[in-house]
Amino acid sequence: MTHQQPQSEQHTSRTTIRIFIVAAVVLLISAVAALWFAVPAADTRHVLVSPSGNRSLEMSELCQPMGCKRITIADELQPDGTHLRTGCLPQRAETTPLFDTLTAEWSSSEDSVTIEFTPANGPSGTMTIVLANCILAE
Repeated sequence: MTHQQPQSEQHTSRTTIRIFIVAAVVLLISAVAALWFAVPAADTRHVLVSPSGNRSLEMSELCQPMGCKRITIADELQPDGTHLRTGCLPQRAETTPLFDTLTAEWSSSEDSVTIEFTPANGPSGTMTIVLANCILAE
């Protein structure tokens, strides 16, 4: 002997499940959107690739009223096709964005790169990054 629920109870149960699923999806989308907008994007980001294409530098800066955080990552293509990524120590301590535009001149051995930068406001400058000094683990 089986017991079936009346038709009205089955309909109420389906409606409740649908409302729960819709509410869960809306909550999930809201949480992802909140995280997306809470994490600020870098003010500037540049990728400087060596002439051979085996090495590159990724340079980013994020500036806030109290100063700028600059990140430089060296990427070197390994013989097995994998990439070795290491962080470079901060080169500049200015509190305003510097890397509005960048040009790079790689050394012939591609072990260093001289970067000419022009900020949106202020004087331009140069700096040299020696890839052997990029020793910070990713």
